[in-house]
Amino acid sequence: MQCYAMRQLNPFSGMLQVVEQDMARAFSANGFLWRIQVLTERPDHTWRSGQEKTVRQYFNWGLWSHRKGMHRVTANPILDIGAMQQIADELAAALPELERALPFTPRDHFEYWACDYDGTPVALIGSTLGPETARGTPDTRWRATALGEHGFVSRTLQAAGIPVHDGFSPRAHAERLESAVRHRAQSRLWFERLADGSGRRLDNDQTLEAEAFPPLGLATEWDDPLMQALAGDYLDWLAPLLLTLPDLQDAERAHLERAALNRAAVVADLYRLYPEVIDPRLIQRARVEARLRNAHPA
Repeated sequence: MQCYAMRQLNPFSGMLQVVEQDMARAFSANGFLWRIQVLTERPDHTWRSGQEKTVRQYFNWGLWSHRKGMHRVTANPILDIGAMQQIADELAAALPELERALPFTPRDHFEYWACDYDGTPVALIGSTLGPETARGTPDTRWRATALGEHGFVSRTLQAAGIPVHDGFSPRAHAERLESAVRHRAQSRLWFERLADGSGRRLDNDQTLEAEAFPPLGLATEWDDPLMQALAGDYLDWLAPLLLTLPDLQDAERAHLERAALNRAAVVADLYRLYPEVIDPRLIQRARVEARLRNAHPA
């Protein structure tokens, strides 16, 4: 059995926890609710000739949580439901013990960055587990938020009289940051991050020092003061998710914990995956606030 974590990127959505067995795997974005997939033969093998090779793939089986057990179970009669049930149950039986080891160690050490003219990383677009998948251009445009996410509002842009809804888009502040990244970062490069934090370019073996890589996935130093403040506002808004990252400096993590109080519900969902907490009282305060809001919705 393998247990590891990997980033959910473009936009950054936290650390995905992964458990893999030979015939099944489980994913969790919050360490509480797990999506279980089972490896089995594709249903269309029934109509193939006996000489054709069997095709196997993962199928969504159901959701599991410690509180509710297995639910939303797949019941496609074409599949071998009995065998899938046994495999899924075996994996689910291991999850309560594995949850005590959360968060798992990240393994997505191959990173795809939007870089400036001299190859310095500006914004992290993607990551993957191994060199065989660290190739090509999975996506060339960095995204601050999902297209349907309208929650990011920059205090700096508001103070400058720039509305979050510009008449065309309800995510104008996010799009302004995305535009700044596009103008600054003209190239897209794959790096292998090494144990000391440095990164080796896969196209020419050039190595950059660890300090060249923004620890939060976005450059914080900008020539334009407005853009620098906008990037800071964005990272503060993203704080509850960024706290799932490992290897942050204590000062950075403490700052993010304070900023995360503005999104208490997200903290309450993700706190199990925080690898370290500088001020437990702040995290507890956010969790209590989230419970009160759920008890008395607006």
